[in-house]
Amino acid sequence: MRFLLLLVAVSAPAAQGQVMPTAVVRRGAPSGLALSDGEPISFVLEHAGILKLSDVQRAALMNIRRQLRTANAPFMQQMDSLRESLAISMEPTARLPEEERRKLAKLEQLSQPVADSIRLNNDAARAQARALLDSVQVAVLDSVTLRERGAAGG
Repeated sequence: MRFLLLLVAVSAPAAQGQVMPTAVVRRGAPSGLALSDGEPISFVLEHAGILKLSDVQRAALMNIRRQLRTANAPFMQQMDSLRESLAISMEPTARLPEEERRKLAKLEQLSQPVADSIRLNNDAARAQARALLDSVQVAVLDSVTLRERGAAGG
């Protein structure tokens, strides 16, 4: 289960020429990635109705998402390669055997730089997306984000 949360973090490429944030905040999940590190742009687009996004905003967000997926694709491939090299099973089990726990711990250690790169890309894309929104939309997005994080227990 812990590894599945790690794989959800597929999002966010930084735009060309954009300054990347330098701080990395770890959140206690594998490699510090939380479920909300998934596709931040998809999250915004999924709430287009409540945010009352214009067609121009939607198009710009889809472009940011496309760039994000492109930027994160090599990192996701690295994650998959690491998982495969450690022979980690993706099958759900009632109780994780000790050997699988050791493999996941090793994966977490080895994948930390990759996860950090994904997180930085996600953060940059999230900042780009927020810059497209007006103050009311940002407030609504923040409210929805808090509500959904609370519902997900994180």
